[in-house]
Amino acid sequence: MLIRVEHNTVYGYSEPLLASTQYLRMTPLSGRTQAVESWRIACPGAATTQWQDQYGNLCHTLTVAHPVTELEIRVTGLVRTRDTGGVVGQAPSELPTGIYLRETPYTIACTSIWDFAAPFKAKLAKDTIDTLHEIMLAIADKVAYSPGDTHVHTTGAEALEQGSGVCQDHAHVFCAVCRALHVPARYVSGYIAQGAGHAAHAASHGWAEAFIEHLGWVGFDPTNRACATEAYIRTAIGLDYAEAGPVRGVRSGGGTETMTARVSFPSQQQQQAQ
Repeated sequence: MLIRVEHNTVYGYSEPLLASTQYLRMTPLSGRTQAVESWRIACPGAATTQWQDQYGNLCHTLTVAHPVTELEIRVTGLVRTRDTGGVVGQAPSELPTGIYLRETPYTIACTSIWDFAAPFKAKLAKDTIDTLHEIMLAIADKVAYSPGDTHVHTTGAEALEQGSGVCQDHAHVFCAVCRALHVPARYVSGYIAQGAGHAAHAASHGWAEAFIEHLGWVGFDPTNRACATEAYIRTAIGLDYAEAGPVRGVRSGGGTETMTARVSFPSQQQQQAQ
C-alpha cells in the first residue's frame, strides 16, 4: 500500500513563548514492513537538527530561540507498506531484548496488572503467539476505548483499573502484562491509515510489539483488536510513550498552551503495491 501522510500540529500560547526545545520522533525508517519514499518535517520559525537515539529512532531537535505566539510542525511523507502479518523481525543492530523487560512509570506491574496477567501464564508456555493474541483481545474487552477518560500521564495500571482509555493506554497495559510474564515488549508510535470501525484511530496512533522467539518483534494493537497490517506506519519505538511519543520537550514562557492536530491520508495517494 502506498500511503501519503499529511500531519499538521499547531501549538498556540496565551503569552509569548520565549524559548523551547522539543524532541520530535516523527520520522519513519525503511525496514521489513515499510519503505520510506519521501518524508519532510518543516517547522516555520524554528531550527531542527537530526540525530538517532538509543533505540535507532530517527529524531529531530526543534529549537525556538526567539519569542513566538504560535509554533507549527508540518509533516508530509510517502511510505510504501507491506502486510507481514504483524511480524517486524529483528535488526542485528538492535538493543538486547532483555532491556524491554524493564518497568517504567507508565508500565509498572502493580497488583491489577499481575492479577490480569496470571491466567495467561500457563497458556503462554504452551503457545506464545496464540496467548499474546488472547491478551490483546482481553485488554480490548477490559479497557473500553473512550477518549477523554485518561490523559497523557495515565499509567497502564490506572487505565486497566478504571476500565477505559485510548490507544496509548492499551499499549501500556499490553507492555506491562507482557513484561510481568517475562515477554519483552515495547511501545510503538506512528500512523494508521485505516481503523477497524474506529474513525478516531485513523490518524496518529500507538500500539505495542512483543518479542517472540524465531519470529522477532510482532505488532499487537489492542485498540483495533489486530496485529499491525499494511495500514500501519512505524515512526518510533521505546519502553513507553515517554520514549516513543511524537513530541516531547521543555519550554520557557508561553503561558497557557493549546494544541490542535490534523492528520490526513489523501485517498488519491493510496493504492495497492504491485
